Amino acid sequence: MKWLKGKKTYIVSIFMFFTTSLNLISGDISLNEFVSSDSMTFLLEAMGLSTLRAGLKQHQEDVIHEVVKKISFPHAG
Repeated sequence: MKWLKGKKTYIVSIFMFFTTSLNLISGDISLNEFVSSDSMTFLLEAMGLSTLRAGLKQHQEDVIHEVVKKISFPHAG
């Protein structure tokens, strides 16, 4: 299960996106109803979740880089 490390959040957000888009694609609701319903909120939450995960991953890589730089070259800026 190591191949899932760091990808579970993206998988969940993709499922959230497809779940909310399914009603619109299948024609169950119109675009106006979709925008004003809870499905739109759920869609925005899915996008926010994936954005949050991407930001955390970038921050984590920056921190790791700084720690390695301090260990390798303790007197470097």
